[in-house]
Amino acid sequence: MKKINKVNGGIAIYYGISFLIGAIGGLIGIVVWLFKIFTGQIDFSWGMLIGLIIFTMASGAIGYSILRVGYEEIEK
Repeated sequence: MKKINKVNGGIAIYYGISFLIGAIGGLIGIVVWLFKIFTGQIDFSWGMLIGLIIFTMASGAIGYSILRVGYEEIEK
């Protein structure tokens, strides 16, 4: 039974890190988008800004919660 918990925890950690990498990508996307706005390459859009922020926050929250579950599974 302990091996099953370790495998489940490892898979959860794998997916949690993947979501956190997605959140980091969202932060990079926000920075690049703001840079393009300040240099005048594209027009400002509230929808795009809110969408990037929601994606980044949701991805980070999901990643964090999955990582917590994964570490708890491994500790059992």
